Amino acid sequence: MTGADRQIPVVTLSLVIAVGVLILDIYTPQEMPPQYLYVLCILLTIWSPREHTLWWMTGLSIGFTILGSYLSPPTFDFYIILFNRSTAVILFLVSALLVRNYRRTYEQLRLMNRELEARVEDRTGELSRVFAEREALNRDLHDEVLQSLYAIGIHLEASGRSHQYGPIEPEGPRARALQQLALVMQKIRSYIGGQPAPEPLPFDRALSNLIHDMTPGDGPRFDVEVDKGLAYCLPAAQAESLLLIVREALSNCVRHAHARSGTVTARCYNGIMRVEVRDDGIGFDPASTMAEGHGLANMAARAQQIGAAYHLEAAPGKGVCVVIELPLEKEATAGERR
Repeated sequence: MTGADRQIPVVTLSLVIAVGVLILDIYTPQEMPPQYLYVLCILLTIWSPREHTLWWMTGLSIGFTILGSYLSPPTFDFYIILFNRSTAVILFLVSALLVRNYRRTYEQLRLMNRELEARVEDRTGELSRVFAEREALNRDLHDEVLQSLYAIGIHLEASGRSHQYGPIEPEGPRARALQQLALVMQKIRSYIGGQPAPEPLPFDRALSNLIHDMTPGDGPRFDVEVDKGLAYCLPAAQAESLLLIVREALSNCVRHAHARSGTVTARCYNGIMRVEVRDDGIGFDPASTMAEGHGLANMAARAQQIGAAYHLEAAPGKGVCVVIELPLEKEATAGERR
């Protein structure tokens, strides 16, 4: 609206039209209502930056309409003239209300557009900050974490050449530590490079490898029980979250439970997959432990994220049992039955 005001002389053009209509009104028979053309003057005020111009022009059009009835000698029925002039006045007022509503709607849309542009600008700035933070995190991961892991791997490999520690056994703890380091470094490189992660293993194999990697040689022994058919029925995102929950549960068992044995089961019944991690350790009181770390909260959050129910059964001296119940897709349960 503001840009058009500088190009269109609204008031001047409206006055010229209004005077022209008045002249036409004077020299036109009374049964012909040329005063209706005053509506053009009212419509032109749409481009005026000031709203009072609208009402000023509406009043002027009404005044000219009344003036025209006196300046032009009445040669027809007075009631016809009164009807035409009254209809014109009503038309002016209706046109003025429409123009006012248009102006207000236009102004609201203009303000909304400015607000949207401001939001887009803020969002763009926020995304730029997030990308900058990600780049900084990538540099830190590469220059600090990845290089530190690489140094640890070098020391472990060097220990295999040392007479003090003896060679690295293929299934020994140092070999397993090297495998874990290589896997972690591969994931970090994939994250830094923005590349997709390697194709995940089927759930049953990934679960077995996870338990093997998380339990040291002198740690508790875990039995694994997985129903046949569950290997390929889980989406990758859900399988990864379940494995991370099991990893956290196993880590807590190895570090804190002082357990001798345990079981990890994954079974399906009535379209629900139940994953259970149970140990025979010293247990704990969940009420007094919730605030000490993020592990339990993370497990619950990951379960909620994939639409699963999370249960924790624990008591001092009675071990710990973590249960995840995940509803499976209909296609998955049908494939399992086949």
